[in-house]
Amino acid sequence: MRKQIIILTKSDKHSGYCVAGIDRDTGEWIRVVSNDVSTEYAVPYDDMFLDDGSFVEVYDIVEIDFLRPVPTDVQPENYLYNKAIRWKKIGESNLEEVIEIHGYDDTEYVFGNDDRRLTEDEIYDAGGSLLLLKVRMPSYFVNRFPERTTFQLNFIYNGVQYSYFNVTDRELKLQYINRNVGSYPTGTNTFVF
Repeated sequence: MRKQIIILTKSDKHSGYCVAGIDRDTGEWIRVVSNDVSTEYAVPYDDMFLDDGSFVEVYDIVEIDFLRPVPTDVQPENYLYNKAIRWKKIGESNLEEVIEIHGYDDTEYVFGNDDRRLTEDEIYDAGGSLLLLKVRMPSYFVNRFPERTTFQLNFIYNGVQYSYFNVTDRELKLQYINRNVGSYPTGTNTFVF
């Protein structure tokens, strides 16, 4: 089955990528997964090149041939892509079109609570693993340790302060890698979680 997906995230995952977006026709969330158990189903780097030779970017409209849905209790949005067929770039989208097709997700809390972690019960009750949210006062926090640098997001959603959500977007981390320890306004108030 072929679906046109507006790509909304491509974050680091086990030397590959976690790729997700919305179905352009239905607005439903789609997480693109491989069948590689050792990488927790990450999409390999080589599979991120499109039929025109370009690399997948956020807001690309990409036609992907899927073998089947492979939902889990935690990630009901998972679809296994056909590795034998290169993804096809259809065009480019933008935030306005995404909001028109999908809208903001309207939840009381981010994934069922006001913490950056979920309890085991909350994981299964969250109803999905992806959200498009409009938040207030978002800022990236850069911190350095001897063995690594961390990148996290702090924000307010529905009056609740959320702190230290890990940022895994590769390009974003490159933008902040040489910055001093501290907090930096994001420049946007819309995020995919």
